[in-house]
Amino acid sequence: MRWFLIVVAALVALVLVVVVIGALRPADHVASVTARLAKNDSLVWDVVSDFAKVPSWFSEVRKVERIADVDGRPAFRENYGGFEVTVVTRELAPRRRIVREILPSGSFSGTWTMELTPGGDTTSLTITERGHVGNPLFRGMMALTDPKGTKTMRAYLAALAAKLGTAAEFTAG
Repeated sequence: MRWFLIVVAALVALVLVVVVIGALRPADHVASVTARLAKNDSLVWDVVSDFAKVPSWFSEVRKVERIADVDGRPAFRENYGGFEVTVVTRELAPRRRIVREILPSGSFSGTWTMELTPGGDTTSLTITERGHVGNPLFRGMMALTDPKGTKTMRAYLAALAAKLGTAAEFTAG
């Protein structure tokens, strides 16, 4: 029984440490990653703009379902990592820029801005995340597992490169 209480106390202490770390971090963050892909911007655009097909090539996203528009904008229900969120396409400039927003509904919200820069047979794709993580436990976990806040963006870009049959050459982030 004594060992059980020691283990429980240690787990509680660990959670408290993570919460304190999270409480010391700001709720809002901005992070950015750029990858150069050896494909033209039309091919890259065709893949990143087809949000419904993301689960077929990015394993972190389990499901994307088109739902009713929000504020007159295309909206989707996305399931990844055990979370279900509503994502609204706020801006769409073909072959150049997409802004998608995760609506506030739980412990996190924010936007991903994807900007394509053509370079002939290559395309640079920059993803900028402007996020809000309200829960200090989640902020603490993020601080410990992804201190730069770029892990998901890098995984997305690597999966995109694999889908396109090329490599992602990271140039920032």
